[in-house]
Formats: sequence, C-alpha cells, structure tokens
Amino acid sequence: MLTLVHIADLHLGSEYSFLPADKAAVCREMQFKLLERILDHASDISAEVILIAGDLFDSPTPAVSTSSRAFGLLAKSCCPVLISPGNHDYLCPKSPYLSMELPKNVFVFQSTRLTPYFLHADTVIWGAAFTSANAFIPFDAPLDPQRHLNVLSVHGDLKGTSGYNPVDSAQLADSEFDYAAFGHNHTFSGLRRAGHTVYACTGCTMGLSTADTGDKGFLSGAVDKDGASLRFHRPNAVRFEDIDIPISQITEDHELAALVRDHLPEECQRVCATLSLIGERKYEPDLEGLENALSQLFFHCFIRDRSHVRRDPWDYLDRDDLLGAVTRRYRTMLSSAGNQIEQARLLRSLGYALAALEGETELPE
Repeated sequence: MLTLVHIADLHLGSEYSFLPADKAAVCREMQFKLLERILDHASDISAEVILIAGDLFDSPTPAVSTSSRAFGLLAKSCCPVLISPGNHDYLCPKSPYLSMELPKNVFVFQSTRLTPYFLHADTVIWGAAFTSANAFIPFDAPLDPQRHLNVLSVHGDLKGTSGYNPVDSAQLADSEFDYAAFGHNHTFSGLRRAGHTVYACTGCTMGLSTADTGDKGFLSGAVDKDGASLRFHRPNAVRFEDIDIPISQITEDHELAALVRDHLPEECQRVCATLSLIGERKYEPDLEGLENALSQLFFHCFIRDRSHVRRDPWDYLDRDDLLGAVTRRYRTMLSSAGNQIEQARLLRSLGYALAALEGETELPE
C-alpha cells in the first residue's frame, strides 16, 4: 500500500491581472499558502510521496523569486516530491527545473516518454515531461504488475480534445497502471476507472480567472493493487463563482439589492463573483453603485448586464435585414393562426428568434 498526495496546476506566479492590484497580490500569496498547507497535510498523514502532475508554475520561466520560494517550501517536505512538467511550466533551457539547484527530495521527470522512479522496491512512479506547450505522451511502459505497484503521474487532458497530451481512456485501460495522477483540467474529475486503473485529475488548487469555477483541490490517501482510497480536499481559498440574478420582476434598486442578498453564497468574503443580471428589465439599474456595494461583501465582484429591454417585435417590420424578414414572416403566420393559443405560441417563438439574431444568450420570458 502507498500513501500519497496528488496535486496539480498550482500555477505559482499567476498574474491575476483582471483583479485590482491589491486583490491580485492576495491571490498570488494565497497560492503559496495553499502549497504550505498541502505540505503540512502530507506530513500529518505520513505521505510517502507527493505527486505534482504539471503546472507547478504558471510559466516555463517564472521569476527567480517565485521558483526559489517554491523550491524552498518543497525542500521542507516530509517525503519525495515528484514533478511532471506540464504545458505551462514545460521544460526549456531556462526552466528553473534545469537552471536551478533542486532540493534533494525533489525529482523532475525530463523525458517526453514515461520513465520510472523507484520509490520503494515494490513501488514505481512513472512520469514524463512536456518540452513545449503541446505534448502527446503514450502510456506504454514496461510495467511489471506482478512485482510492482505502478503509479502514473503526468500532465494530461481528460477531455481529450486538445494537444495537451489528450488522455485516451481505452489506452489507459490497457496500461495496467494501478493509479494515474493527472493534471491540466481545472475542475476535479472525480475518481474514475479505466479497466484496472483508477485515475483522477484534481483540478487546480485555486482558480485563475472568472471562468475558473467548479471544484478545485487535491487528493490524498492510499493506493494498492485492489484500488484507491483517496479523499478530495477543498482548500479554504478564494473561489470564483457565476451568479445569475433574474430581474424581470424588479422595478427599483432597493428591490434589486434585496434580491442579490437572497443569492449570496456562503463565505462570500472568499468569493470572486461574477453577477449576471438576466431577463427582461423594467428599469435601468445603478450598476456602478451595485458593484461598489457588493465589493464590500465579496472578495471582489464583477457585474455583467445580460438583461434586455422589453421588445416590441413589430418595431422590426420595416427593417431591410434578417430581423425584418423574420418579423414579417411571423406576421403572416399570425394572421393565419386559428386561435389565441397558437398566436401566443407564435409570439413567444418570435421573441426567441429575435433574441437569437441579436446575439442574446438569455431567452425572453
């Protein structure tokens, strides 16, 4: 049995340039604090190895201060730390993995093909490195499943739709690895199985953009020939959330404020929220005032107005474009409608059509 910690996509040194400078600095510092907590957790459970499945850094050539601090933390680990460079921190001549002295307990895989690291006499960790932003790393390796527990740790795209080492589940099923630790996808995949192989992508430890929502964290626990008993941990970090606020029944700012309060998530002081106003609006809300007020409640808040004003479809009748043509076509169908129910359905359908043609992502109510 092997006790391990599986992490990926820490992206140390991320800019967070979409945030105000003070909030960006908080996020960058929190990335390092999360790494410290994970190392403490590894010590608490007496982990035998820490697997970093790519993108420890956000860049192949991070600032020296960033890489030095990271290596200084990893040097304090209670166990070996094995790193498989990914598409962000890929190996290149100026990579800190090659240009700096690594702590004695840190090992970096450098080949583009799987190579072994003998952790114990009966335990082998197999890993590989990206040497550019793209990679295709085959899972064929000379395993000895009768004598060894075989663990794979590599950066790979579970969605399988990119050049970032797409993971072929059929190939993985044929590989006979006991556990496969992946990085790259920024949302936790859950524990999966392909043939005998249990595998997972942990997601990043903390989001990097407003679109980086979903479960993020790391895995720890035991792996043996019979499977994996791993627990997913969600660090207490800044998280990114999308919150839709339907404003169709709202007529004043104080009503909007009350509605937003009803949609506040737990621990909103740790949430970087994107609030989207949706639906048909009946008044013009004070967006700047709302954003300023909510920035006192959230870690940070962005307001996106995706609402639309009430549309009179017949305003388009005389337009010499597709909107006009569609409206005139519906006008003809309405004049032939047999009853009020059919007319109502046609009017609703026309609203959908006009919204789509104008690029709106929310359907009119």
